[in-house]
Amino acid sequence: MGRPTQETWNRMLGRLQEIWTMADPAPFELELKRIEVLARDHRKYVPVRAYYLLGLIAALKHNPEMVKSAFKNALVHSSQDDDVQGGYAACLARLGHYSESRLIYKSLFKNNPKDLDYLAQLITTTLASGRIQEAMTWIEYWSRLSPRKPFDAAAKVAKKCQFLQKNGISDDAVEALRQHACQILEREGKSIKVIQYLGHPEHDPTYISADLVLDEPEEVVEVLNNKLKGSLAKAPTPPKIGELIVFGFTTDKQAHQS
Repeated sequence: MGRPTQETWNRMLGRLQEIWTMADPAPFELELKRIEVLARDHRKYVPVRAYYLLGLIAALKHNPEMVKSAFKNALVHSSQDDDVQGGYAACLARLGHYSESRLIYKSLFKNNPKDLDYLAQLITTTLASGRIQEAMTWIEYWSRLSPRKPFDAAAKVAKKCQFLQKNGISDDAVEALRQHACQILEREGKSIKVIQYLGHPEHDPTYISADLVLDEPEEVVEVLNNKLKGSLAKAPTPPKIGELIVFGFTTDKQAHQS
């Protein structure tokens, strides 16, 4: 078999990017397998492209270990490649590893200080990490770079920041709670779709709910919430913080109803 041409690699990448946008990649399992086999066969000849595609496929299959392994190998051969770094960050975010993804986007934006795409991803992953106050500083930076196009939800984030500051709650504390909740998901082999931080009420919050949205039945989510409740009761977190920042799992349907 001859080596794939540049056009073939581009076509496979484009196809993976299309599948990436699908709600469920399962119907494309055979196609993913075909691309995976071809990429594995050519790791020696075009390591950056091959490992990059393998990393994307691993993310679609929700395999964190393979994602990290693939991108580690890609970065060995192209450590300064922004596209590879950005792909790795996107895969980590898809897996719910927001803190790790945030650090990569932070580095990318530092090296590209006028790139609004990197800044948008930095803001998004910083918020998802639970670092709401830090995200507000990046949103303010966005306003200086793009005064005519404010960042979406900037006002709501500002209200949450005021609430956190008034109650003396640090970003580190919120991020630690999020990591605690995500560890339960990892132990149970479940994955997060998205995390939503909602002020109640939004205009002047008395508490913030942190809803980790799962693609699971309600009965499964209920069991996970009971485990989270029991785990948080034993965690070394001041009770006040747990009352003001309320973490919980929810279904996609429940999230849309809230």
